[in-house]
Parts: sequence; C-alpha cells; structure tokens
Amino acid sequence: ISAAKSGAKTMLIEKNSTLGGTATTAGVNFPGLFFAWGKQIIDGPCWEAIKRAEVLGGADIPPIQYKPQRHWHEQILLNNFVYRSVLLEMCKENKVELFTNAMVTYVSDAADGITLLLTAKDGIFEIVSKVLIDATGDANAVTLAGYNVVKSSLQQPATPQNHISGYSFEKIDIECLHNSFEKANFPSYITENHIVSYLKDHKFDVHIPSQDAHTSQGKTILENNAMSLITKLYSFCRGIRGLENLTVDYYAEETGVRETVRIVGEKTLTAEEYINGVHFEDSVCYAFYPIDRHVMNGIEQTFFAENIVGEIPFRAFIPKGAKRILCAGRCISSDTDANSAIRVQAPCMAMGQAAGCAAAIVAKENILINEISISKLNLALENIGAIVPM
Repeated sequence: ISAAKSGAKTMLIEKNSTLGGTATTAGVNFPGLFFAWGKQIIDGPCWEAIKRAEVLGGADIPPIQYKPQRHWHEQILLNNFVYRSVLLEMCKENKVELFTNAMVTYVSDAADGITLLLTAKDGIFEIVSKVLIDATGDANAVTLAGYNVVKSSLQQPATPQNHISGYSFEKIDIECLHNSFEKANFPSYITENHIVSYLKDHKFDVHIPSQDAHTSQGKTILENNAMSLITKLYSFCRGIRGLENLTVDYYAEETGVRETVRIVGEKTLTAEEYINGVHFEDSVCYAFYPIDRHVMNGIEQTFFAENIVGEIPFRAFIPKGAKRILCAGRCISSDTDANSAIRVQAPCMAMGQAAGCAAAIVAKENILINEISISKLNLALENIGAIVPM
C-alpha cells in the first residue's frame, strides 16, 4: 500500500488466500506497540487500517498512557474478518495488484532489474520488476537470490493460537487433574499449574520447539508437533471431571512463529543499540517493544529506560551486496535479542511502510537499493503519514 501510495505500480504476492499475515492466518490479532511514553510513534497506512477497522467495530484500541502497568496492555485487539476486509479495500483503492495462493520459486537480482518465477495453482509465471521487497518473515526471496542469512543456535519456540470452551472453571475437579497428570507424560516444560492456567484463560498457551520453520520441511514438523501436543492436552482434559464437554472452538490455520532466519545486511542492529535508543543517520522508523526472548519455560525481557524509544536503520533492510531487493519485517539484519523485540507486528508494519516508499523511489529513479537518498525516503514516508525518527 505504501509503495502504491508513493506512485509505484505494485504487485503483492501472497502465499495464503487472504491478507494480513500472522494477524489473520496465525491468529496473532493483537498488534503493538504504536505508542511510547504516551505518544504515537508509528503512523501511516498501517495505523489508518486499524482506525478504519475501529470504525467498523473491528479494532479495540485501549486507552494510551504514559506508563501502562504492562506493555501489552496497549496492544490492539483486531477482528479477523473486519481487518482482512479493510486491508483488501485499501489495496483496491491504491490499485495494488494482488496475486494470492502463489509462492516465489526463483529470484534473479540484477543491476537492470528483478526476475521472479512464481508457482501458482495454475502453473509457473514470470514477473519482471525494478525492485522486490521480501516480507516473508523468513527471507525466502533473499535466500533464493543467493544472499546470506543467519539464525540463532537455539530459536524461540512457536505458539499455536487457539481457544477452548464448553466448561465452567469453577466446576473442574482440580484434584482429579492433579491425580491424572503424572500418567499423562507431558513434555517437561508443561506442568500441572500450566494446565490449570490454560483452563483459566480458555487457551492452550503452549510453546512448541521450532528450529527450521523457514523451510517447508521444518514448518511441516512444527505444525505437526503443535497439533499433536494440542490434541494430547485436549484428550487429557476431557478425561477430567468437569471437562467432559471441553472443545477446541478455534485453532489458527498457522502456528505463530517467532523466529527463523535473519539476513546478513549492510548494517546489523544490535540489542544494545536498540534498547538504548541509538539514533542512526538512516533511521526510518521507531519500535518500542521490549527485548522479549521466549524460552521453553518462560520469557526473558529487557525494558527501555524512561523516555527511550528504539530506532531501526534502513541499512538493516538491505542484504549485503543486494542490488534491487530489500527486506521488511522480522528477517531484517539484527542480532538475536534485538530481533526478539522488532519481530512483533507494529514495527514490522512500520518497516513495511519504509520498504514500500524506498521501493517506489528505486523504481522511479531506476537506481540500486544502496543508492537511495535517505532524505528523499524520509520525505516519502512523511508524505504517507508515517513518523520518521529525527
């Protein structure tokens, strides 16, 4: 949308049937954070989409405070249908050509342009373009183009979004649950107290080990493991008095993956730079989520000092040596801990807007990615209503 608003003829290639990514297909429908210390830090088309969803009754925006009790209290709850509808309408309004149910299978990044091969339901198609943005989250296009990626030795676990119902917590025989637990042989990271918490929250909020979810084979293993564990929890709980009618009334189409690979970029954003709010000459957006590294038994977090906000440099979007391809989202060039903060949806949206504006400039001026003028990029971002770090 940002590329099209900036004057570029734009095509969006989507592997799923619908728009919205993790917010829709993975059920992670609570993006944040758009505000820091009581002030808005992310604006533009991404915020317009949320406000339009709110008008249609599809976005619950909480009160914004200088210092909320918990950072996630300022995440925004989206209705899946309404948000998908708004995104589709905005694409139509801005003449973004949609190509869904297709995946890129070949990329050539040359000085004179990009060539793609798409595998679709009805065959293989060639697309020629002046610039390509990889927003897969997994750097799939960058990898196909031959550029380097890295991954952490131990990646953050994934979580399948779900909802359970059909029972009243007050009527559960907790003693029966405790007596039955040992025989159930759950993984060591799931305790009796975890299951009680799941039942209170009406959600099997489990962590699933994930190592190679950027590949089809790795994603297959992850999805199968997630389904198997949820099924085991489901069957166990239905054997407890008071839970005989428990049902899983919602299970997301995709498991929510937190981490896969990251590009080797022209600049690698470090956790120290991020959490200390270092300003870069090419900063293109803010991010305010804490360092938030999930481990199998919990979360390791580091929060910003008062009035500090993180910034993301444009060089981290550019694979080292790339000509006309760039990244947006969790696979930009960053270290493990910085990535655990910027991987969430609001900064990914802000990065997408910056990448879209940059792509439009590259296409219009017929230049290489690393030749772009940051002042022109900042102006383009301001023209679509985005907030640029100064």
